[in-house]
This record gives sequence, C-alpha cells and structure tokens, in this order.
Amino acid sequence: MTTLRTTLRRSFVPDAPPPVLPNASRIGLILFMAVATTLFSLLLLAYAMRMREPDWQSIPHPALLWWNTGALVLASIAMQRARQITLHRAAWLVSSGVLAAVFVIGQLTVWRMLSATGQTVTVNPSNSFLYLLTGLHGLHVLGGLVAWAVTIARLQHGDPFRTQRAIALCAIYWHFLLAVWLVLLAAMWWITPGVVAAICGPLYGAAP
Repeated sequence: MTTLRTTLRRSFVPDAPPPVLPNASRIGLILFMAVATTLFSLLLLAYAMRMREPDWQSIPHPALLWWNTGALVLASIAMQRARQITLHRAAWLVSSGVLAAVFVIGQLTVWRMLSATGQTVTVNPSNSFLYLLTGLHGLHVLGGLVAWAVTIARLQHGDPFRTQRAIALCAIYWHFLLAVWLVLLAAMWWITPGVVAAICGPLYGAAP
C-alpha cells in the first residue's frame, strides 16, 4: 500500500529541474583571456629587460595612436550599451564592430606612417617591440571581429537567449581588448630604463 501511494505521489509531482551547467563559452573565453594575458605579460617583461642594452632607443609616438585608442574606447562603450539595452541594440552592436575595425585600420596606418619615415622593424629593438605588441593586439581584435560578425548574424535569425549571451561574451572580450591596449600603451609611452631600474632595483642590474 505504501509503495502504491509513493508511486502515485511521484506521478503527480513534477520532475526536478535539471542541474544548471556552466556556460562552456564563457569558461572558454575566460581561459583564452588568461592565456592571452600571460602572453602579453611575458612580452612586456622581455620588453622591460631588453631596455638594459646600450642599443635601446625610445619608441616613436605617433599621435594617431591616441585617436585609435579613442576608437577602441568608444567600441567598448557601444558594446556595453548593446549588452545592457534592447532598444536600438542592433545599432549599438554594429557601431561597436565598426569602431573596432576603425581601430585596426588606424593601427595599419600607423605602421605605414612609421615605415614611410624610416622607422621600420629592423631599425632598433624598440621598434621591433612596437610592431610586435601592436600587431599581436591587432590580431586579437580581428578575432573579436569574427565573433562579432557571427553575433550580428545570430541577432537577425537566432534564439534571443543565445543572442543575449553572445553579446555579453563580446562585451567582456571588448573590455579585455581595451584593458590590454591601455596597458601596452602605458608601457610603450612611460616605461623607460630609469623607471624599470627604480622599480626592480638590484634585480634589474646594470647592462653587461
């Protein structure tokens, strides 16, 4: 009798909701950003240590880099707006991608300007780091633009929940790209051999 009652009770009790699984896309993005952060950190460490050598020269500072930085800041803001609001979401999302593309085009223009003035990658070690750091960051922005294009397509024909999640991931990545760029910009502009020696002290040492 008890078994029969238990069976009947179970038949009328709704099934428990399935366990909530972690967002695999979000975890993958976090891992990717962790790897990218490690890579840029190692390059900045090599950049700081290379300053010890006597052939080091100051990195050129084209003013266009500041305009490119402004475009990337606006791209991050536009992506955050697309993440937060529904009204005009498509417009904000498109704007964020266009501004990121403007940033990449601006970086290529900087390279052309430097090359035209004789500041090529082989002139001095600092130039090599400039091209390497900006180029690697630009590749990360291009990868983000691929994900952005997929999100744009999903916005038109995809599931609203998945679309919202994709926009949220793009926003996280856009903010990451901006943070990395600001760190690179600060390193290339304001880190000098004297600054590194003052921070590292005896660990920095003198050039052999």
